[in-house]
Amino acid sequence: MNHPTLPFKVRILKDNLASRSLPATPKIFASLPATTRSGQERDEIVVPHPSAKFLEHELSQKRINNVQDWLWICGRPMPPRPLHQQLVHSRNIIVSENIELHLVWHKDRIFLKPIPRYLLDPDFWALHLVVSDKDDERRREIVRCALGFLFSYTALIAYQSDFKIAQETGLLPSDIEWQSWQVFTSQLLEHHCYSSINPRYWYGELRLSRLNTAYVLGKGAIFRMYSRVGSHTTYDGLLHDNLAVLATILGYVVIVLTAMQVGFQIDRVRSNQSFLDMSFGFTVISIVAPIAAIALLCIFVVTMMIANWRATKKYEQKRFREMGVEAQGTKEMLTGGFDSD
Repeated sequence: MNHPTLPFKVRILKDNLASRSLPATPKIFASLPATTRSGQERDEIVVPHPSAKFLEHELSQKRINNVQDWLWICGRPMPPRPLHQQLVHSRNIIVSENIELHLVWHKDRIFLKPIPRYLLDPDFWALHLVVSDKDDERRREIVRCALGFLFSYTALIAYQSDFKIAQETGLLPSDIEWQSWQVFTSQLLEHHCYSSINPRYWYGELRLSRLNTAYVLGKGAIFRMYSRVGSHTTYDGLLHDNLAVLATILGYVVIVLTAMQVGFQIDRVRSNQSFLDMSFGFTVISIVAPIAAIALLCIFVVTMMIANWRATKKYEQKRFREMGVEAQGTKEMLTGGFDSD
């Protein structure tokens, strides 16, 4: 952020009366989630605090930034289209609290993260986001992500129809009024510049399939890719879809072989050496290629199964150590934890 000032000053959220009745609970905590996940694998359930670690989990775009140079194949460097336009394109709005899926679309779905209440509170910005220390690069990066995230919503909610869709789908708190949102966006855009937001938000909607491709090409993540939201959830589904593609290709091969058989009945074609050579090569390929393709597919699936199994067992061992339990003794703990007398 180039200036240690609030990006907006208007208060568009109504006071939470319930939080007022709890003097031991600061008002700012009323806008946070009930729980969040911490730890290296995000596998510990804890009560959230407005720390840099929590805000990074909520707002950071590091994974997309890792393939920033590949985003040109995933989408255009332009703001996202309004919510009503998403519906025009027959896209279902799917709410996801995962910031990494925000503005990512797959087939007929687009994933959007709702605006957290704390990002609409100028007091929260003053206490936990706006920094004057130029050396606090970690906090500055969080601010760039937060500004980019809010900027994306100035494009998503442009018309009153978009505002209605946002509130109906839970993307925007229900206690915000349209006129307040207009003032909020005008203040936010008043000092907007693309150099002050995270580079991910230079782009709007990103296609998930191409984002997975970018992760494979840019990071070599063949099995994990960027997200498995749009991929197969079972191995039999993976085999079924790929074998269906192979069956389609084999159907074309059968048509070509049938045409060759007809050609052999014609003297002019049968005496053509080039045709005979081509027919021989295509016949050999049509026999060998399907077997090789099925073998490669099976090898890929088995390799994926082994890799996933090893990763799961490794994670299980680490997780049980963190939990302070033993995998072999889990059943005994559950059934024999109390004396029968």
